[in-house]
Amino acid sequence: MGSIHLNSELTVTDRINYVLDGAQVGVNYSLWEMQSGEIGTVADIRAEMQAKLTDFYVNKAFTALTSIWTASNTPNNYTSVGGSLTATALKNAIDRVNQTVGRVRAVVGTRKALTPITTFGAGWDVTTAAGTSQQANYPAVNEIWQTGWLGRYYGAPIVALDQIYDNAVNYQPMLPENKVLVIGDNVGEFITYGPVREQAYENMEPIPAEYVLQIYQKYGLIVDNAQGLVVLGDLA
Repeated sequence: MGSIHLNSELTVTDRINYVLDGAQVGVNYSLWEMQSGEIGTVADIRAEMQAKLTDFYVNKAFTALTSIWTASNTPNNYTSVGGSLTATALKNAIDRVNQTVGRVRAVVGTRKALTPITTFGAGWDVTTAAGTSQQANYPAVNEIWQTGWLGRYYGAPIVALDQIYDNAVNYQPMLPENKVLVIGDNVGEFITYGPVREQAYENMEPIPAEYVLQIYQKYGLIVDNAQGLVVLGDLA
């Protein structure tokens, strides 16, 4: 009589759960002022609100990603520069990401924090028996002279974020200028759930009447491979 074997197969399923949050931008203004042309059109106001929503997403994602690592919890993925961004610190961070997840997707920071790249990114130190000298990359030199910026360094795209300010009165910067983030491939996702929704109505109770306009959307952020992130912090 033959033997009977019962085999079982284990199946592993990865599940990701996004806990979505909501973002909302709202304004209200006098119908009298709108009808007189003092504050522009509804289309102008709607475009400004959409820009503010985008600014919020950029601020939320950049602040969250640059807060994952600190000098105390992992020295491998955080470098305290203590001054302006340097070629050594940036190159080491790019090397770290390349060796961990295979490719750097972008080097991201405010334009102020990334500007030092234009001073060292167009050349390379070469050491010979005669000493160390910098060899110029002439296409990069031309790019800096013509545009005032450098789009790529050591194979990594440079993404400069324009600073976001809270309002025209206080003028407080919203994006941290003391950090630069080196982002590797497939470290996570930022999603928006559904389109930007809108609601608008006229409030006839006050005199003159008010026009109320609000836009809102759900969003979520997940980082499931934080080893592919390196923070260059304490920039000055």
